[in-house]
Amino acid sequence: MRFLKVLTDRRFLLTVLLAFGWLLLVRAGLILQSGVWPSPVGTLAGDLAGAFILGVLLTLTKGPFRALLVILLGCAAYIAGMHLTTHGTLFQLAFAGKGMNPTFISGSLINVYLFLLPAYIAFAWVLHRIHRALVPVPPESSTPLITAAAAVILVYSLSFPSLTTPANNVVASLFAQIPGAIINPLGIVIGDEAVEADESLEVRTNFFHQQVTSRPNDRHPNVLLIMIEGLSGGYFPSVSQYHELEPAVRLEHLEGVLKNRGFRLYRNTLSMERQTDRGTFTIICGRYPDFRRASTKMLDVAEERVSPDCLPGKLKAQGYHTAYWQAAPITYMKKDEFMPRAGFMDVTGAERFDNGDDMEGWGPPDPEYFADVADRLQALDQETSPWFVTLLNVGTHHPFNIGEAAEEKMETDRAAAGEESDENKIVKPQEARRDAMKVMEKTLGNFLEQLEAAGILDNTLVILTSDESGGFVRTDHETLPLNSNLGALAVRPPEQKDLSRYANKNAITAQLDIPMTILDVTGFGEHAGGMIGRSLLVSNDRKRRDILLADTYTGFKYFLRESGQLLACTEMLTRCTSWSFDPKRMFGTFQESDEPPFLSLEDRLALFENATVPEPTEN
Repeated sequence: MRFLKVLTDRRFLLTVLLAFGWLLLVRAGLILQSGVWPSPVGTLAGDLAGAFILGVLLTLTKGPFRALLVILLGCAAYIAGMHLTTHGTLFQLAFAGKGMNPTFISGSLINVYLFLLPAYIAFAWVLHRIHRALVPVPPESSTPLITAAAAVILVYSLSFPSLTTPANNVVASLFAQIPGAIINPLGIVIGDEAVEADESLEVRTNFFHQQVTSRPNDRHPNVLLIMIEGLSGGYFPSVSQYHELEPAVRLEHLEGVLKNRGFRLYRNTLSMERQTDRGTFTIICGRYPDFRRASTKMLDVAEERVSPDCLPGKLKAQGYHTAYWQAAPITYMKKDEFMPRAGFMDVTGAERFDNGDDMEGWGPPDPEYFADVADRLQALDQETSPWFVTLLNVGTHHPFNIGEAAEEKMETDRAAAGEESDENKIVKPQEARRDAMKVMEKTLGNFLEQLEAAGILDNTLVILTSDESGGFVRTDHETLPLNSNLGALAVRPPEQKDLSRYANKNAITAQLDIPMTILDVTGFGEHAGGMIGRSLLVSNDRKRRDILLADTYTGFKYFLRESGQLLACTEMLTRCTSWSFDPKRMFGTFQESDEPPFLSLEDRLALFENATVPEPTEN
């Protein structure tokens, strides 16, 4: 009776109602800021749970604890808005440590949108003042309230397969993530020696597929691998129309440039994971990325705990000059140590562009970056051959710095077209991303034209891809699988006639296939070693394979069969939903099915165990 009496106290009910109204206003602000509309049913359930938890916190806190609550609420709302705008999801609490990196803070958190932080804190302070005015003396019984809040958090955790999709509530999601972040910081039982693969698992599945043609090749062409930060295949009009998607960005100009330059754009490309270090590791080393919350594979190589045996090292051993030129600071994610160990001879980052002044954000905008690498490529091509150069821009990374010159030109073009000025992009969700992508596509088009005019493309395999796939390629951000795994892949062989030997544009491809293709085209396919993936030169005798994928921002893990089956599982792999799809039109044909999981829990754990545990360094 005492328990119910406290929960039905008029003062507590008024507090919950006030919290609910405040959260609805926060929700409206997040939608305006990000342009992401969550599903109504999930949103209502999440906000009710969040209102109850926030009501308990308002009732129990006072003095310095109330001040701390106000600050935490403001910070949570600010970070949630930024994360929704950039990634289409709420934040993962387990990544809080990663967000404390000085490079990340200066690059992503200190930007034009920083004024929203004090605004959200002030909004939380208004909640505090209204609550104190309406409920000057809150109920004093804490045990029933804490018990009820714990029960709500438990039910909430079990009700949402992912705690970070847009329908989730900022407050409820934050508290629901705390137990998992403390008890299981890696996010999945990987590395537990008790999880062993059944002897028949390798026979029954094909998750570690390797296939190359190993055709003789005496030409050994140059290789230019271009990774565009956050580029999704869904941003290309032909791909989005093929899958009937509604992207927030449309790259008509870039698609036209690629078509005119003889590229083949693949429509069913899978991005293995989110975050730069995960995608880059797969593309450079031809192995699965780290599927745990904490991504350590690149760090393990940098600190010499494992043997890399990566693509640049293999090409270097065959006489290639290998170079990695990125726009972001090279020390971030320890790439200054990882890249040389992976086999790159020439490694540079944003520091190359720092002329003594304080570097702003993540690094140079795309016009400055691509102009510089174009000059370097022309010089390199005259000095040595063959070469393998990998590029990674940063202009399409949040906060989407396009440079003053590009901003002025866009304002001039808009004024000439009679459009309104975009000085206040905060009220135009995704406008900054669109502008950054527009600048990138024009700059990249000019870059390719410059290389073609210089004759560099005459004997160069060019591959355009991304370190990870950006979100915002669907209208439904909640239910459909692989929402943020639609990768980008376009290939231009040294000779146009060779394109007929490549896989069909509708074939299922993945980031894993990029290093295998490069080895195959250069004539060194027999040196693939422990790398997995399938070369794009394998066209007629393609064996169906199984693929592991994940989305670290939602926590989902995926098991995909090219025959048309998909398991979408929760972060702990305990709950899975079966889906079917058309292998020729994967992203546009997902249908939930009643079929039981085609893998047992033990199989699922064993597969991710085998994909994640690296090979130790040989003494």
